[in-house]
Amino acid sequence: MTGMAHLGALDQGTSGTRFVIFDGDGTPIAEAFTGHQPQTSGADRIEYDPLKLWGCATDAIRRGLAQADLDAAELRALGISSQRQTVLLWDAESGRPCTSALSWRDRRTVAQIEALDEAERRLIRDRTGLEPDAYFAAPSAKWLLDEGGKSDRRSGRVGGAAGRDSDRPETDLRARAERGEVLLGTVDSWLCYNLTGRHVTDVTNAAQTMLFDIHEREWDDELLALFDVPRAALPVVRPSSDPEGFGATDPDGVLNAEVPVTGVMGDQQAALLGRVGCAEGDAKVTYGTGNFFLQNTGTEPVDAGGELLTTIWFQRAGEEPYYGLEGPVFATGAVLEWLRTVGLLEDAAGLDQPECTEGDGSVYFVPAFGGLGAPDWATDAQGGVFGLHRDTDREDLLRAAVEAIGFGTRAVVEAAENATGVTHERLLVDGGAIQDDEFAQCQADLIDRTLVRSDVTQTTALGAGFAAGLAVGVWDSLDDLERCRPTGRTFTPSGDADAVADAYRRWRDVVETVARMGRIE
Repeated sequence: MTGMAHLGALDQGTSGTRFVIFDGDGTPIAEAFTGHQPQTSGADRIEYDPLKLWGCATDAIRRGLAQADLDAAELRALGISSQRQTVLLWDAESGRPCTSALSWRDRRTVAQIEALDEAERRLIRDRTGLEPDAYFAAPSAKWLLDEGGKSDRRSGRVGGAAGRDSDRPETDLRARAERGEVLLGTVDSWLCYNLTGRHVTDVTNAAQTMLFDIHEREWDDELLALFDVPRAALPVVRPSSDPEGFGATDPDGVLNAEVPVTGVMGDQQAALLGRVGCAEGDAKVTYGTGNFFLQNTGTEPVDAGGELLTTIWFQRAGEEPYYGLEGPVFATGAVLEWLRTVGLLEDAAGLDQPECTEGDGSVYFVPAFGGLGAPDWATDAQGGVFGLHRDTDREDLLRAAVEAIGFGTRAVVEAAENATGVTHERLLVDGGAIQDDEFAQCQADLIDRTLVRSDVTQTTALGAGFAAGLAVGVWDSLDDLERCRPTGRTFTPSGDADAVADAYRRWRDVVETVARMGRIE
């Protein structure tokens, strides 16, 4: 390991793209962020312009290098982390997008999931470790292949979003994809293609598509047939940390240098690596647009009985992968944004005074803005506020919202403990909302676990940097990352644990009722 190494990490998230440069000790020395907004059309249609995603990436890279006063040639390697299930199509020859990028929050494919029979659902669970849901990329890929080439005559847009950027006609995307003329990929693939010209992804992103067998570690023919996705359009799947598999940047491209891309990971997996969660049983919760619990379960996959997702956490080239249990809670930052939209908060970034004891505790909030994720998995569930009475006021609603965030996280933590037998007395936490001290303390009380927050706020980017550095010898092994483990502040539960437990049980009763109403039978 050398302290003189510089590693670049490109982190493309739901609300923006960040480029961070780390030294060989994992310390950030420069950072640039470029925000973007998805295009929306109704509550179920959320998508991105792929060219704007790429433009955000190039802008963040240039500003990050300028801030560090570095030439790109001084970077040992580049890592990429990205939102995972967002998917798009682009022209193999020109590299121009053929469709918009359908967000992981887009719900227009719910009907596809509803149409699956029990045998098909069992196939998905057995091969992929995932719960059939519109959250994953497979139904979005099918939708784009079927609908993405249809132009909106009023707007001149393809698939209702990004402009028709390819010089080729887009009227038969499926036929062209079957010939390998149109490529399909998640955001990491799109970024890699633009940086290196290779159509490639890593095992952590592939494992979230609902098309990938996590046991055989390959695209699955039966799943490809189920969702009618042509193999010829799919990227090559590589380990997360790989010295050669992702290629190198074009010396005439955005970096003006040939820099090897040696680390690619999904954002949630990268966040756990960024916290150096390398021991079996280590777990983290990222507070972002949603809340995402991920536990390292070692080299053997663990089944959680349909409550959590079994997935791949990390793999180095030449080694067996590490598996994980994941519990996605779809609405966290989205709850804060909703509170701002309805006028209950001035700042969507967090609560001004998130006191758990405000309000009378009789109001319950179920934030099923896009169905319910783990551990209930109710695709058609609709959220609501329950227990309203004549005296319900702002404090009651704020308390209910904060409780929903904490209790949703507590539910997936308990599901993981039941599945693995590992008690999580301390949880690693990161993300935007948890940076507020009062909010973090409130979450510790509600989850009834000690929370350890990283002083390095960009742990997802750090994980991508670790993956890249491991591939080029900046670190020799996962054990070597221990000296780079981010330190942070600890929040220990300090409230009335019995009263919180009672409130949690009542909230779970409400959620289970909502889930039964919205679950697909």
